[in-house]
Amino acid sequence: MKIAFWSNGGNNMCVTSNMACITSIISLKNAGMKREILLENHFNKERGLERVLIQQDKIDFLRETGGYYVKYGLEYILKRIFIGETHEEIIKSSTINLLLSNMFLLPSGMVFNKEVFNYDFSLVHNELFEMLEKAGDYVFIDTESNQNLSTKQILYDADIVVVNLSQNSKNIYDFFENYTSLREKAVYIVGKYQPEKRWTRKKICYEFNIPRNKIGVIPYNSEFSEALEYGKLQYFLNYNFTGPVRMENEYFMRQCKKSANIILNMISEVKKKKERQQRQIYIDDICKSGIGEFGMRPEYSRQKINSYK
Repeated sequence: MKIAFWSNGGNNMCVTSNMACITSIISLKNAGMKREILLENHFNKERGLERVLIQQDKIDFLRETGGYYVKYGLEYILKRIFIGETHEEIIKSSTINLLLSNMFLLPSGMVFNKEVFNYDFSLVHNELFEMLEKAGDYVFIDTESNQNLSTKQILYDADIVVVNLSQNSKNIYDFFENYTSLREKAVYIVGKYQPEKRWTRKKICYEFNIPRNKIGVIPYNSEFSEALEYGKLQYFLNYNFTGPVRMENEYFMRQCKKSANIILNMISEVKKKKERQQRQIYIDDICKSGIGEFGMRPEYSRQKINSYK
């Protein structure tokens, strides 16, 4: 299952922090039962996933050992695909284990030229996503906001697009007026949410006819922001998820859990839809073969198979 986190509003829309938060909550809710792989197609070391999920001393250690840019990273995997290596073990050996045991980060690696990376990505994206989905149950992609080649491909291939909104009217109207093609597979997260602002979740739902079960929020929280700054996001969430929650964090955690449930429900819907499509393809293949395995005319064979659903 491929889930892309994206925003139309540029690099200050909390896409990375929202994704890191939601995926960590999902991991805690699943109690290690589902394997998550996280990656990104942007290369801002000050705002990337590694900065918010890994403490700086561990990043420094990995870099000092010399293997960080050689053994780990998306760029490394693309090179392996180009020489014909497409087994999922490459993914498993190229990711970094995070604090939560079933979460794995695939760093972007050492990218010298973004244009070359985007072109290479567009050539092997099918093989890459097939490998990722074999290696993990959920593939979460922190997607760059500009419409470069890899971003367009990710948004097209994704089963679900998590659209990250702000409470800024310009950002909200821009999405709903210019990106209608994404709405069918979209759910929404409003980052740094403040309920006293004009554009509340309820108002966004009303203005743009969004079901309440398709939009969540991640409230502004000073401790959360500090945890992001020092790479301690998962420590913060794990403590507040499993232990006693202080009053100032209770609202934040409650809304984050609701937002995670929105995405989990969407994953369940998409999975059921895929299963129905696969079942229909199977039925059509039997019917096209003439006399089906039931020894009946194709039309009757279809009715008979449908009765076994």
